[in-house]
Formats: sequence, C-alpha cells, structure tokens
Amino acid sequence: MKQLRIIGFLMLLAFSACRSNPQEARQAARDALEDARIQLDSGNKMEAMRLFKEAERYGLLADDTLTVAHARFNIAKCLGVFSDEKEFVSLLKSADEGFGDDYTERVRVMTALGDYYQFHKQFDSAEFYLNRAMDYAERSGTIEAKRWVLSAFHVKCFNAKDLEKSGDYLRQFLQTYLPEVSDSVLMYYYHDMGNIYYKMGNMDSMAYCYGRLEEIVTRLNPDGCNPNGDTWYYYGTLANFAEMRGDYEKACEYRYQYDKGDVHRYLEERENNLALISQKYDTAVMQNELNEKIIHKQRVIILISGLAVLVLVAFLISQVRLARRRKREAEINAELFHFKQQNKALAQKDAEHEQIRQDYADRFSETLDKEQRIMLLLDNYLNNKRLNLLNDLEQSVFGDKDHWKAMLAVVEEKYPGLWETLGQKYPDLTEDEKKSFILSYFKVSRQEEADYLGTTVNMVDKIRGRVRKKMGEKDTTAWK
Repeated sequence: MKQLRIIGFLMLLAFSACRSNPQEARQAARDALEDARIQLDSGNKMEAMRLFKEAERYGLLADDTLTVAHARFNIAKCLGVFSDEKEFVSLLKSADEGFGDDYTERVRVMTALGDYYQFHKQFDSAEFYLNRAMDYAERSGTIEAKRWVLSAFHVKCFNAKDLEKSGDYLRQFLQTYLPEVSDSVLMYYYHDMGNIYYKMGNMDSMAYCYGRLEEIVTRLNPDGCNPNGDTWYYYGTLANFAEMRGDYEKACEYRYQYDKGDVHRYLEERENNLALISQKYDTAVMQNELNEKIIHKQRVIILISGLAVLVLVAFLISQVRLARRRKREAEINAELFHFKQQNKALAQKDAEHEQIRQDYADRFSETLDKEQRIMLLLDNYLNNKRLNLLNDLEQSVFGDKDHWKAMLAVVEEKYPGLWETLGQKYPDLTEDEKKSFILSYFKVSRQEEADYLGTTVNMVDKIRGRVRKKMGEKDTTAWK
C-alpha cells in the first residue's frame, strides 16, 4: 500500500509538471515557424530548415496539427524538386492531412506535388495531383486558389509540350481576373502566351503578345531607371525579343534594365530581411530561453517518469514474487494436509492389519501349542517304539483322521487352499513331494519326515531334491 502511494505521488508530480507544457510548446512552435520563414526569405535555407524542424517537433509536443502541417510543407519546399521522392511526397501528404478543412492550404500542397512530378517529367502523376488541387479549390470557395491551380496546369502542359492546353489554361487564368485586370496579371499573361506562340512557331501572335508586354512595361517604367518587382523580370524577355527584331540597341538597354533590376531586387530583399531579422532578434532570444526551459522541463519529466516506471516495475515484480510465494505456500499446505490424511488412513489400515495379524497370531499360537503337544506325544511314542500306543494317540488326538490328515488340517488353518494351490501351480508334483514341501515348514528332521511319510531318510533326500528342482529354490522359500 505504501508503494502504491509513492507511485501515485510520482505520477501526480509528473502530471503537474506537464500541465503548462502544451501551451509553451505551442508558442515555441509558432515562433520557430515564423523565424524559419524569415530565414527562408533571406536565403538562409539551412537555418530555415533547422527552424522548420524545430517547429515540427514543438508542434507535435503541443499536438498542434496545423503548425506541424505548415512546418512539414515548408520543409518539403526547402528540400526542393531535387530531393528524394519518398521523403518529399511523404512530407506533403502528411501536411495535406494536417491542414484538414483548410482547403486553401491543401491546394498549395497538391500544387507543390504537381510541380514536383511535372519537373521530373512524370506528367500523369502531376495531372493527378493538380486535379485534386482543383477539387480542393472548388471546396475552398476562393478564386485565388483556383488561379494557383490554373497557373500550375498551364506550366505543366507547357513543359509537356501540350501547347494548346497550356494556352487554354492560361486564358482561363486571365478570365478569373475579369473585368478588372491588373497590369502585373496582364504582363504575366502576355509573357507566357508569347512563349507559347514562340514554341508553336506562330511568330505574328508571339510578336503581338511581346509587343503588348513591352507597352505595359514601358508605361510602368517610362524612364527605365527604377524597374520595380513587377517589371524587371520581363526585361530579359524583351531583350531577347529586341534581338529577334534586330534592334540590338534596344536589346542592350533592356538587358541592362534586367540586370539592374535583378541587383536591386537582391539588395532590397536583403535589406528587408535584415530589418525583419533585427526586429525579431529580441523575440528570438527570449524564445531560445523559453525553449531551453522547455527542454530542461522535459528532461525533468522524463527523469521523474523513468523513476516512476522503475518503482512501478519493482512493485509489480515484488507482487508477482509474493503471489508466487503464497501460491507455493498454499500448494505445500495442501500437500501437507493430503499427506496427513494419507498418514491417518495408513495408520488406520496398519491398526486393522495389526489386529488381523494379532488374530492370526493368536490362532496360530493355539495351533502351534496343539502341534507342539502332538509332537511331544508323537516323539514319546516313536522313542518307545510302541506302535499300538501311536495308534491310540492318533485315535485319541485326531479322532477318525489319520496322522497326515490331522497335520494337513493344521496347515490349512494357516494357509487355506495350499494343497489345491500346489496341485494347480505345480501339477507335476507327486503327493509325497507336496507332503515333503508342506512338512518343510515345521523344520522337522529327515528322520522325522521319513517317519511321517513312511519311508527312509535316503528317500526323503531324493524327494526334497526333486521338489527343489521342480519348484525352484525361490518358490520353496517364498511362502515361509
């Protein structure tokens, strides 16, 4: 009982230590996720990967499935299209399941899977996941999600050289913005349609699309001095288009604008990311301290849990041993009781046998007394050589019975059925041999036996030898 109280106390202590842990772990997971996104935007992919994995670990600890899903989705993005297929697909499928009813995020996951397979030229698989993404987009009810999928279908078909379908998906993408279409969408549309017409060999349509693209870019950046994030990328395509027209001066100008915009973009992103990192520095330090406290607390919990488990195992082992000892004691008590009962029964049987033996001893004692008296009288008569007195003795002692019959009657009282048994077991014994066997019990001398049998001593020796030979030494002594 005392051991149970100790175990209960340890379990309660571990539970108390864990009570505030999920909330802390949830906050740690979300902060790590935010820090990881900043590192990813700044180009520090390795640090971002470490922070995303940390967000996943704390999210699992707090049972925050949404944060875990975001972390795994971003880990897959960090791994990129050159990663192992099994690991990449497993992460995205797990993220898809974790987003649950957030179909907008699930569209992003399925689109990423479609992009992965179309990059590796597995267009059937890419189409399968993009169709699922379209289904999720319909469920989400957001036009933005549908635009993502249409754009992904357009890119997949373009890479699969299905240019007609690629153009159709691009047109559907543009229709989702009608009636008000932004310049950035128009630039994207005319740029990609120009590429499609170029691949199809339709130079007139290509020239029209690139021309419209050039008009929008020139209007947004008339002096060509400060290409912003919406225009600088397209200067590279316009430079190639100018070279195709033979306007090399314009091509050099556009190439210069493209390179300047690229550098400007890089510097701007770096400056913004440094500002964000600086802004998050204090929070990151505080979060690291919190993470260290969480890790320390987890170690304490693990230690307490381990001790509780050890105590519980020791208690269970002691209970098992106690149960075995009690079972063994019960078995020994049962065996002892059974042994006592057997001893009691044996003692009762011994008493009964003793009584029977005593009865036989009394009866046999009387028989022996009678036999002894007969022997004394018989010796007296034999020594006196008075045959008529012997006959008188037999008449007075045994009545009408002859001497042998009287002797056989005495033997029958002790060994009932002996004469018949000898005849059945040893049928080749003669009557004298059976008599000799019976007389051997009384340990009479050879002369006395010869007198009983009415023969000589030599004949008695021969009879005894035949008896031993026919019955065997073991049988001749077993009945004594």
